[in-house]
Order: sequence, then structure tokens, then C-alpha cells
Amino acid sequence: MRAFIFALGFLFFVGLSFARPDLFQARSKLKDVVQHYGYITVNVTMEANLFYWMFESQGNPKTDPLVLWMTGGPGCSSELALFFENGPYTVDANGNLTPNPFSWNKNANLIYIDQPVGTGFSYASSDYIHDEAQVAQEMYSFLQLFLQQYPQYAKLPFFVTGESYGGHYVPAVGAAIVQGNSNNQGLFINLQAIAIGNGWVDPYTQYGAYGTYAYAHNLIDQGTYSQMNQTYAQCQQYISQQDWDDADDTCNTLLETVLEEAGNINVYNIDLQCNPPPLCYDLSNITNYLNEPSVQQQLGVASQGITWEACSDDVNSQFGVDRLQSFSFDVPLILKAGVRVVVYSGDLDLICNWMGGYEWVTAMSWSGQTAFVNAPQVTWHVSGNSAGMAQTAQGLTFVRVYQAGHMVPHDQPANALALLANVLNNTPFK
Repeated sequence: MRAFIFALGFLFFVGLSFARPDLFQARSKLKDVVQHYGYITVNVTMEANLFYWMFESQGNPKTDPLVLWMTGGPGCSSELALFFENGPYTVDANGNLTPNPFSWNKNANLIYIDQPVGTGFSYASSDYIHDEAQVAQEMYSFLQLFLQQYPQYAKLPFFVTGESYGGHYVPAVGAAIVQGNSNNQGLFINLQAIAIGNGWVDPYTQYGAYGTYAYAHNLIDQGTYSQMNQTYAQCQQYISQQDWDDADDTCNTLLETVLEEAGNINVYNIDLQCNPPPLCYDLSNITNYLNEPSVQQQLGVASQGITWEACSDDVNSQFGVDRLQSFSFDVPLILKAGVRVVVYSGDLDLICNWMGGYEWVTAMSWSGQTAFVNAPQVTWHVSGNSAGMAQTAQGLTFVRVYQAGHMVPHDQPANALALLANVLNNTPFK
């Protein structure tokens, strides 16, 4: 989906810690929150440095959980989520920061990471990461080094979250943590749950949902739907044969077919128009802010000479085969370790739509599959209002979030914060 940017050796790290840095203090009215940001070097040979930006909890940072957020793409910066979805600030056209009342650091210590290298402010000698094995290895290295540098967070309950291509990242990183803990490799990471938002997890299954979803929402007619089903059968065959070139050519026509008939819809929220393409949202305030010399100087990134961009085509182009592979196989391993899994999907999203999400979750082979398929679907309420549908069994939960698109925290911020609370506190969706 390229058109829609949805080995441990000797390691060292550098980082910065600031309590209400002057720059941010002057621009915002956020209460005192300790921030940490900087680089951690995860591969000396490749000069690979991952940029992170962490905000301590506005509640009790000493005991509140630690949450990692990974934006997808691949190649899209997590600063997108920070300023556009679930971070402590939004930014206006004048570069002024305004507190977000629904920030995910209300009761959690929250880390945003630019990965893989080449994404956002992260850099290396080349864009050499091209699959989830490499993503998992370098993210595991990052977490080990981060927790060494900030030991005050090392024993806190830990959660891995992400969105879109995070459907690949989150299972891969979660499985790496489970495996590392099992092997007594480095610091024990107190992983409690993973959460995947509108994730691209199992292409073999999810490609088929483009036709189903589009037809159900009157974006295509019956004839186009029938044609797409035939194309999807060929797409599945190519994926099964690992004929990646033909799979890429065939499978990607499915979304293109919908757009040819539906017109200028926003693939991330079908109730909206795409303005401007290809990302369909105006991100200029964020882009301008993060490229201000004073901001880059404060963040410690100015010396790298990086022009921040929301999504990197160079990074995205490295993941051609990875994009077609499924990472649903990591989920049973995570569940078997007693780590909960929450898959949530805004129901106005086309590109990683809830129908495909629900289908791969129910089709996934694991010890609790029968129990999950037979579990009741219940209405999830937030503040007495219907917020979605949820289904849970044996540690696995699927949530359809009503009236939200690809970026649930942007479209339904209060409900997204409530969803996070359910994940962190292991409370039922009801």
C-alpha cells in the first residue's frame, strides 16, 4: 500500500532529559510534565540512531504504566500522533502549543519513537531496515537501552501500542519482548498487553475486505464488487505462492479500483474528502513547527541537518515484501505468554477497515479461537453513550470503534482515551 503511507553488538546511547524545557513552557500551558527526548544508538555499524520523545504521566509517573507508541507507514513519524492524535499538545499555525485534554499521558508515561531509521528525526548511514525481524531486533535494543538509561521506568507495567503499519510493528516487537524475557535476555520488560489500532496485520485476509467494505458502504456497485472478488482470489494465490512481484501488482489494484469508482474520498475516513492528497490531512502546522530551528535546537536534532517530514517514501520503499506478509502468527505466541491483545478499528476507515480486521482476528488459529468466535458481541459504552462493539475471550479483544476513521484518537479522542484506560487497567469493554 505504498501510495498510502499508512544483531546486538556494542551499543551506546545518548539522550536528553528536561523538566518543562523553556521552549515548550513558553508555548504551552501544560502542567509540569517531565519530558525526555534525544537519540539512542541501536546499531553502531550502520550509525543507526532512533529519536524518541517521552512525556511522563500527568498522574503518578512513579507508578503509572509505560506505554510505547509506534506510528505506521512504514516510514511515518510518531510525532504525527503526538501532535495530531493522542499527545499532550496540538500545534497551531503560529507554532503555539495547546494542551490536549485527551492526551494518552493523562495516566501513563508515554514514549513516541521514530522508527525504522530514516523516519522522522531518526537517521542512519542508509535506510537498511526492510523487514519485521530487523524492526523487532532494533526496537528490542532500543527498549533495553532506554530502560537502562531511565531505570525509574524499568519495572513499570509496559504496553506496546501502534497504528496502521503498526499492525506489523506491534506484534513483531511484542513477540521479541516475550522471547527476550523467556530467554532471560537483558532486562526483563514487564509487558502486560499490546494494542493494535486499525492495523495492517494479515494482508492475505485484509485485501479481500476492500471489496466487502466498499460495497457495504455504496462506494462501488455490484459489478465492481464481483470483479474485485476475482482479483482478490488471484491476489491470494500470488501471496500463497510467495510471488511477491505479481502479488504487489495484483493486490494493490483492489484499493485503486475502489478509488476509481468512489472518487476523491479520504481512505482514512470515508465521511471526508481527501484534502490534500496523498495523506488527506493538512499537516503543515506540525511540519512547520518541527522544522523551526529553535525547536530542532531544543530537541537536540539540529546538528543532524534533518528536514522533518510526516512520512518518508525512501523508508516506505524498503518494505515491499514485508507489506504483503502476515504477522498474525506472532499474536498467539504473545497470548500464550499471558500478554493480552487488543485490536481496535475505527469503522469509517477504508484502508485498514474494521471488516478486514475482524476477519483476520476470527480466522487466526490459536488455542482460544473457538472461544473467541463464540464469544458474545457487546456494546461498549463511554460516559453512558454507545462507543463501539467489543468481543473478548481468553485475553484477546476486538473493538469496533463507532464514528472513527483510521486515526481513532483524532476522530474520537475521549473514547480513545477510555479505550486506553481499559487496556491499561484490564477492565472489560461493556
